[in-house]
Amino acid sequence: MDPLRIVKTWFFLPLILAAAWPAPARGQEAELKKKWDRLIREDRTAGRKAAYARWSGVNKRIYGHNLDTPMVPASCLKILSTGVVLRHMGASYRFTSSLLGELKGDTLTTPLYWRGNGDPSMTRDNLAALVRKIREKGVRKIPKGVVIDDTYFDRQKPAGFAFTRGNEGYLALPTPTAVDGNAITVTLEIKEGEVVITCLPASPYHTCSSEVTVGTKENLDFVTKTDGDVLSIRAKGTITAAEPKVVSRVRSFDPARFAHGTLLQVLKENGITVDETFARGKTPAKVPGLATHLSDTLANLVRSTNRHSNNFYAENLLKALGAQLAGEPGTTKKGLDAIYAFLTRAGVKRNQVLLANGSGLFGNSKISARALASAMEQFSTLPWLEALMIDSLPRPGRDGTLYKRFTGTAAADVVYAKTGTLADASCLAGYIHKGNKTILFAIMQDGIGGNLKGARALQDELVIALAKFFKGQKP
Repeated sequence: MDPLRIVKTWFFLPLILAAAWPAPARGQEAELKKKWDRLIREDRTAGRKAAYARWSGVNKRIYGHNLDTPMVPASCLKILSTGVVLRHMGASYRFTSSLLGELKGDTLTTPLYWRGNGDPSMTRDNLAALVRKIREKGVRKIPKGVVIDDTYFDRQKPAGFAFTRGNEGYLALPTPTAVDGNAITVTLEIKEGEVVITCLPASPYHTCSSEVTVGTKENLDFVTKTDGDVLSIRAKGTITAAEPKVVSRVRSFDPARFAHGTLLQVLKENGITVDETFARGKTPAKVPGLATHLSDTLANLVRSTNRHSNNFYAENLLKALGAQLAGEPGTTKKGLDAIYAFLTRAGVKRNQVLLANGSGLFGNSKISARALASAMEQFSTLPWLEALMIDSLPRPGRDGTLYKRFTGTAAADVVYAKTGTLADASCLAGYIHKGNKTILFAIMQDGIGGNLKGARALQDELVIALAKFFKGQKP
């Protein structure tokens, strides 16, 4: 094909795609507005409601209700935080986790330093691969122990992550030297009529015990307390023979010791003797590297964050953004400053948003439906960014938080949306998208008093009607 023909093909492709996809008929927008008005008016879920929809790329509003009222976005905030992280750090960015030390013969003459810059996806298996690399280089003895270099971030907890909030894994604290999401995997399994507990990874800094019995329904609770540097986890309640294996996650209260203890175990498993004294600090500049692990691309990490609403990933990414833009140490505030600057460029008024963290968890963040949609519209100024953000969101019937929603409806093949769930707030925001046409929407509810079923029912009805409108059908 000659170059001129290629140019012509690409020039007319959007027009061809537009012609292939039916546009809403005249009067259908008015019908959609009437239906959304009725659904919102007749909804009996307690609290406030906001709903906003607009065409992307043409600045044409389709619907607005309480569109400028700041409300609790819950995990819908991740659309904003991960989009800004991608915008600044790039889709191909990879985090590094390194082991460093001076080797003489089979012995390190320095401590073994573990230095990271925020990889939220680092696993025990990744760490074991690093240890095997240093063993291949001849390391057998580490008499000066291990130093955890977590100086790339500050040690402040993001708003909402105070220990008094609970011990669940989704509250794990962000750190630059993370492993297994800084959470302990607790498995309870019925074996020969008894409930057996297993906690991984093994570590000298936590212990597990069980008072769980076999019952008629599952009713589990995990009680945690610290004794010096050791976290004790006690499982209580019942599990059932119908589900004889239950897996839960409990956060580590001291991520540096958690990382230290995990690395100690891996070193010993690989036949390396090591002094077990805990230490943390900055790696000296002249200490040579021994082995490095590269994370998956940032694009894929953002996809994991949004599809599974991973709070730990979101908070780590935000601090890493802060470090890259404003220098070490990365802090939540530095990351949030970048998001505020992005919102200003998107035309969002300062009184429409209050940000406390990057995940939307607990920390009393508030944003208006219009402001959230305006951020998504700003992503579209970079086509690669908009495409990655759309792709990162959950879809009906697929892996992610929309797995059981919208299947068999008009929205099933066109909705890409982030869910947000707290006891008193629910949100659904994202895109109706196919071909070269896109609608942005944000539906937010707070003060719902725990009525998540009612909140989601309204969201689903609104989005299905919007999807029908998008397809040129009667809403």
